[in-house]
Amino acid sequence: MSTQPNLISANGRPGVPLLAIGGSAGSLIPLRELVSDLPWDLNAAVLVCQHTGDTGRSNLPKILGRHTSLPAAWAVEAEPLRRGRIYVAPPGHHLLVHDGLVRLSSGPRVNRHRPSVDVLFASAAQDAGPATTVVVLSGVLDDGSVGAAVVDLVGGQVLVQNPDTAEFASMPRCTLAAAPRARIMVGTPIGHDVVAAVARQSAALKIGVPVADRQPPEVDVQGAVSDEPGFLQPGESQLTRLVCPDCGGALAQVDLPQISYFRCHVGHQFGPQTLAAAQAEASEQKLWSAVAAMEEQAVVLNYLEGRSTGDAADPTIQGTFRSSAEELTNRAGALREQVQRWTAGRAPDPGETS
Repeated sequence: MSTQPNLISANGRPGVPLLAIGGSAGSLIPLRELVSDLPWDLNAAVLVCQHTGDTGRSNLPKILGRHTSLPAAWAVEAEPLRRGRIYVAPPGHHLLVHDGLVRLSSGPRVNRHRPSVDVLFASAAQDAGPATTVVVLSGVLDDGSVGAAVVDLVGGQVLVQNPDTAEFASMPRCTLAAAPRARIMVGTPIGHDVVAAVARQSAALKIGVPVADRQPPEVDVQGAVSDEPGFLQPGESQLTRLVCPDCGGALAQVDLPQISYFRCHVGHQFGPQTLAAAQAEASEQKLWSAVAAMEEQAVVLNYLEGRSTGDAADPTIQGTFRSSAEELTNRAGALREQVQRWTAGRAPDPGETS
């Protein structure tokens, strides 16, 4: 029989403590090192979210299983959460928890990822409240920062990889800015810090621990539809003039104490850095569309100039076709050069292929 204390989750039902780990580019090595230090009797269920893409092939559970004494497997819908087990978010699905059970969602991407670290962290905070510990590893942009801020709000623990040693420092740095009580892991190996943090949290929590005073804001990945014309959902602060880069819907702003993020009524969600990157990509697509439109129009005018009959065969009209086509071709060429210079100056985002 387990001697671990039974905790009361944020929803008021008995549950287990949660250790949620998120990472993107450059996170595999520290993730392997971390799980290798987790003891067989760890007093927490372990949830892992690494950016894999919707259809990406991954052997992450097998890789982790070779480095830990804990059983590691893809998370399965509705399976119960148990201490000392590792549940890995499968490609193409957000990993959530509800009433002590695993939940998988194929809802809208969050921070352009499915699975998303923000979704996992916020869900853990909503279900386990202060019995939640989250870890942010190497990665680009800011997925995880909003979820970590929610965990911080409900009294959970937030640990981050040292940005100075992370292969990509953006995710740890953004988390430190968003969660005031976040701590940098300084132990070597970092798993020692995580194990100690889980032990401290377990010791501090007792049966019947009260729910945090502030209810965590929800990360809506189910796409609930509002009857309000402005599409504002509970917790959303205001509508903006921005549109969602993924679907074109209006974006609402959600304000937390240390960070604001953006969400459309469909459920796509963006941290500030991710939104900026997504808007830059959308701008490039629109510019290339403009180049294509001008080049196609020039082709049609040249076609008309060569096939003109009747009144259109008049040399004056044909000359108009020719000159218009030349002008459009020149404009398209100039815009093409500008777009190429602009895209060449943009730093590549390794997180897009992580």
